[in-house]
Amino acid sequence: MEQREDVRTVVDAWDWETRVLHWVNMLLIITLILLMAGKEGMEIIGVDKTLRAPVKKLHSYIGHVFAITFFLRVAWGFAGNRYARWSDIIPCSRERWRAIGTNIRWYLSGFRTAPVNSAGHDPLASIFYIALFLVLASQVITGVLLSGLELKTFPGVLLVGGLGEGSREALEGVLGEAHEFGLLFMAFFICAHIAGLAAHEIKEKTGLFSSMVHGRKYFRKE
Repeated sequence: MEQREDVRTVVDAWDWETRVLHWVNMLLIITLILLMAGKEGMEIIGVDKTLRAPVKKLHSYIGHVFAITFFLRVAWGFAGNRYARWSDIIPCSRERWRAIGTNIRWYLSGFRTAPVNSAGHDPLASIFYIALFLVLASQVITGVLLSGLELKTFPGVLLVGGLGEGSREALEGVLGEAHEFGLLFMAFFICAHIAGLAAHEIKEKTGLFSSMVHGRKYFRKE
């Protein structure tokens, strides 16, 4: 029987550190969103504040864990392999911007044109990743400060513990609005990320989803 030649090229894209941090951060973010949604739901239906308080505390504690893992992912953007680095996310070159334009045309054509094959981060998605990292950094800062104000947790209490009552209330209002917006943005990003992932899985067949499990991507040799 004649053997078929393998028409795929395998690329080792994601190192194990990137994959572990990706899944850990994803689970933490989803947990944080669900906890806050549960707390808001309890408040809407009139659940007593003493019963809502443990949910808020758990949200705060998990948020502090996320602050650590988020910092590790930011640091790994400088120390990881070529596909984990910020240079693979931030569109600093003209070639990268051309690839973004090509992928935009791919979406607008209804997937009839050809997208750019990217061994690392998708060029168009990278713009949203940058926005995501900025929002996540804002979430960490506002969350730590809110915890310091409301729960007197470390290290936020060191930064806001000496404020007067009026200043505390004003700051809490501003931080709360910003933190709530960030949660809504993350919920939107997760939905958009899943939709984009499905489109690439169906049309490109590069093993995009499974690559974040075993680290490898598959491309046609041509």
